[in-house]
Amino acid sequence: MRTASFCTYRGPGRIRIARWAPRGTPVGFAVYRPLKPTAPMLKRDRAEYEPLYQAILARLDPRQVVEDLHRLANPHEPVLLCWERPPFSETVWCHRWMVAAWLERELGLIVPEVELSPKPTDGVRN
Repeated sequence: MRTASFCTYRGPGRIRIARWAPRGTPVGFAVYRPLKPTAPMLKRDRAEYEPLYQAILARLDPRQVVEDLHRLANPHEPVLLCWERPPFSETVWCHRWMVAAWLERELGLIVPEVELSPKPTDGVRN
């Protein structure tokens, strides 16, 4: 299982955990509603948002979540999608990373971010 932004991953196994997908997102993704934040949370700063989202996670069974995500993505690896683009910092953060940290804490499951593909070069070597 991995995480990604709608803008950085368009391959198989996409699962939306955001409230909605950006306009123009290619079809073909599944939706997993239990991991999406509430509408009022989206207006909160990080300090207010995080405990609210942790409360959502606390009501879920992490094993069941993993099972559900694999079933939704079958036969592919699940890739959890939300809006924010890497790189992340104190001011640029997202709930998919909170999900990844929760799965690691609860199950020991490492859920990395999809690596960005290097930009193509013009064939010139340094």
